[in-house]
Parts: sequence; structure tokens; C-alpha cells
Amino acid sequence: ELIHSAPVSRVDLIIRWGGRRRLSGFLPVQSIYADFYVVDAYWPDFKAEHLFDALEWYSKQDITLGG
Repeated sequence: ELIHSAPVSRVDLIIRWGGRRRLSGFLPVQSIYADFYVVDAYWPDFKAEHLFDALEWYSKQDITLGG
């Protein structure tokens, strides 16, 4: 209740565009167990294909929730 993003539930997948390999403070509590997928394209060039690639990649990940 002390965090403005408290209503946001746990995040499973974060897709970051622009080749950046950092969260830049994005949902630090909710993303603790999230898988991180990086796309080299920048936002204006982000296509549905990139999203589908990320979802396919995520479907093959072993979800351990930190264990």
C-alpha cells in the first residue's frame, strides 16, 4: 500500500526494446521473478513479430520463481 504500483500483480515477462539490458526502475517489486527479453529494434520499429518471438521464447523457459 506504500508503493504506487501496488495494484499491479506479479509480472511474468518484460520485453525491452532498443537493445537495453536494464529495467531502469520499472516495477522493481512486481518484476523480481520476471523473465527479461530484449529486442534490438526501437519502439517505432517494434512489430507483432517481435512480440510473438518473445512469447515463443517465454513458453520454453523453465519457470522457477527464484528457486
